[in-house]
Amino acid sequence: MCVYNNKQTLISELDQIVFGNQFDHNEEIDKKIKYLENNVCPGPGACSLMGTANTMQILTEVLGLSLPGSSVIPATYAEKERFATQTGRSIITLVEKNIKPSDIMTKAAFLNGIAATMAVAGSTNAVLHLLSFAREVGVDLTLLDFDRLSKIVPVISRVKPTGMATVVDFYRAGGVPALMGEIKQFLHKDCITVSGLTIGQISEKSKSRDCNVITTVDNPVFPNGGIAVMKGNIALNGAICRTTTIPKEKYAFTGIAKVFDCDEDAHEAVLNGTIKIGDVVVIRYEGPRGAPGMREVMLTTDALVGKGMGHDVFVLTDGRFSGFTEGMAIGHVSPEAAIGGVIGVIQDGDVLKIDIVNRTVDLDVSKDEITKRIESWEKPEKKECGIVGIYANNALQAHLGAMMEDRFS
Repeated sequence: MCVYNNKQTLISELDQIVFGNQFDHNEEIDKKIKYLENNVCPGPGACSLMGTANTMQILTEVLGLSLPGSSVIPATYAEKERFATQTGRSIITLVEKNIKPSDIMTKAAFLNGIAATMAVAGSTNAVLHLLSFAREVGVDLTLLDFDRLSKIVPVISRVKPTGMATVVDFYRAGGVPALMGEIKQFLHKDCITVSGLTIGQISEKSKSRDCNVITTVDNPVFPNGGIAVMKGNIALNGAICRTTTIPKEKYAFTGIAKVFDCDEDAHEAVLNGTIKIGDVVVIRYEGPRGAPGMREVMLTTDALVGKGMGHDVFVLTDGRFSGFTEGMAIGHVSPEAAIGGVIGVIQDGDVLKIDIVNRTVDLDVSKDEITKRIESWEKPEKKECGIVGIYANNALQAHLGAMMEDRFS
């Protein structure tokens, strides 16, 4: 959620992207705020775009952990209640047959989940969640799996922010079974599900009902998956980028670093005009141990879009992003700044080179200079104590899922 210091700041950012011609520019601020209150949240349920909530609901179904067709039913539909009843009955059957989640969540099932993530251009948070789930059940899943599948599975969903469709449109187009039917060539069909059917049985009899929402592999929205795994001297262990919100002409980008130690400071710099077209906003100490908790870096990205610079300025961070995030953003940089990663020694004015096609993100200084900076780097004081402090001391890096280590250190 974005936090604004006053109403005027909120309106100045939303005027051009929300209100359009509905209000005169000088019309009363309170009237505009009232309009937002009455229209932003019209009913119950998750958001209408491919944010983290909808992404994970879809992946839960693809993993085989929810009934086919259940994950994207609109909250107000009677069908939701019917599926809830069926889910309860299915749980009893699973218990009777001694089928556990770990029996369903195999390596093949997780690879299916990754394929679906790529096909719907899902939230980057899916990477963290899938890595963590896999670790919990003893499955060896790595960023290499995401990288491999992102190169061969195309995006076939036009749900926002990739296109203009909503998740309700996605449901009407056939939902997850239709999605799986269209990408069945990339799926492991022998995987079992809570329904008693295999992924193959579900996908073989399903296809899109509306190719304007869920397209086909032969006519994709994007030829490659919606998430790219980036590497380079800034991200030795990897970083994550949602490619579908980046204009192709900006796939190769060289920019000047503007460095901040938190999202709030970077957000203020966007608002006061410090950030210019062609910059790379570096936001560090927002990673698993540095934040701690790997905060959503959302204020700055939203402000850039509101200022009309969403396609002119990259954001690079060891934090994560909301599934809502638009514009040019690379997150999950590992190793993070708080443990001495290279992102922690980037300086204002440094040149950063980003290549989406070749999946690289680099600081354009010599190895000797980087080594020198790291040697003189001083670890910042811990921000938190108590439970959050325990997490900060034991959190794994983003490329491992950012969950807590198995044993406290």
